Amino acid sequence: MGSPAASLRAVREALGYHELLRNLLVRDLKVRYQGSALGFLWSLLRPLLVIAVLIAVFQGLLETSIPHFGLFIVIGVFVWTYTADALASGVRSVVHNAALVKRVYFPRELLPASAVLAHGVHFLLALLLVLPLVPLAGLPLTPQLLWLPSLLVFQTAFVLGIALLLAALNVFYRDIEAALDPLLFAWFFATPILYDLETVFSREWLGINLGWLVHALNPMASFITSYRLVIIGGGAAPDPAFMLRTYLTALAVLAVGYAVFKRVEPRFGEEL
Repeated sequence: MGSPAASLRAVREALGYHELLRNLLVRDLKVRYQGSALGFLWSLLRPLLVIAVLIAVFQGLLETSIPHFGLFIVIGVFVWTYTADALASGVRSVVHNAALVKRVYFPRELLPASAVLAHGVHFLLALLLVLPLVPLAGLPLTPQLLWLPSLLVFQTAFVLGIALLLAALNVFYRDIEAALDPLLFAWFFATPILYDLETVFSREWLGINLGWLVHALNPMASFITSYRLVIIGGGAAPDPAFMLRTYLTALAVLAVGYAVFKRVEPRFGEEL
């Protein structure tokens, strides 16, 4: 699985199982809301409660100078929730389907892929609910919104790369699943969800702009900043170099995660 040719063959094989991926995706969506009267609305309830608390605290009790703070928080929380929930489902996707993995042959990467894509569907619907809030906040809907499909695609690639890596490691080290929650908690506060990155990290350290350094070390900071810019930036165009760097980072993470997953995949049966 080390050569690019082998990787391409594995990708082509996985794509040949698109019907299975669709069935796994439908299963994940159905299981999540089986017996639920509100269905998809439950996936919005938790982030909406978080958003309500954050807006009440920062606008009611504390002072914030961030313009359109409500939308600012809504976008940050929804983008983060997609990532966190997809990783939480993806990390256990192989282990929780051990019987299927041991009984039937199929490309095992379809399991974390379906977990991530199921949460991607929820995120897409959430975005469609956010967009009507923009004119209600007195902001225009600009052509920069055309960046949204590519942002969604490359964020999904980034999340899938991490999910593949964690799902593979979790087969051999079950502590990965237990450690994910505290790691996500720390990552949440290292990501500009509650604050404006350019304001908090406007200083320089050893001649390096700290805001640039955070973007370089934390791709989620770049994604959240980009979503906010294209939705509430008032028509300001994203920096193409910044977007290219963010997208290439996402592809690199996906490539590494996929390579590790395929390398250890033959040992899943004996470990499970």
